[in-house]
Amino acid sequence: MAEHGHDHSEHTKGGAHLHHVLPQRMIFMVAGALFALMVLTIWAAFWFPVESLKENTFFMQVLALTIAVVKASLVIYYYMGVKFGTRLIKIFAYGGFVWFFTLFIMMIDYTTRPMEPVPGWEKQSSSALPRDTVENPE
Repeated sequence: MAEHGHDHSEHTKGGAHLHHVLPQRMIFMVAGALFALMVLTIWAAFWFPVESLKENTFFMQVLALTIAVVKASLVIYYYMGVKFGTRLIKIFAYGGFVWFFTLFIMMIDYTTRPMEPVPGWEKQSSSALPRDTVENPE
């Protein structure tokens, strides 16, 4: 047989591979938790027991986002292997969340600002400030 000449020392640590394989029991436990959280999301959306809280859209949105973040965290932590990864992998995973929320906050700021009319783009907006009709004498 021909030797390939590859050095596999960088892929192993003490003879063991660096990647981690989840036990089947853990896979099914995480899948069960994801399924339970899906059922909780559906229950909260349709059959929330207190009608006064169902009208409170802020509470319902916070509840739905909290459940979604927990589900995403389970997928990233277990199925994507961040739990068993190096510190660098964890830094990049957490950094991705920080980057996403930074962009999300900037987008909220952008969408909540009123549009400013630009001369020449529209005839006259009802929200625009009145302009002087006197031209500059220069």
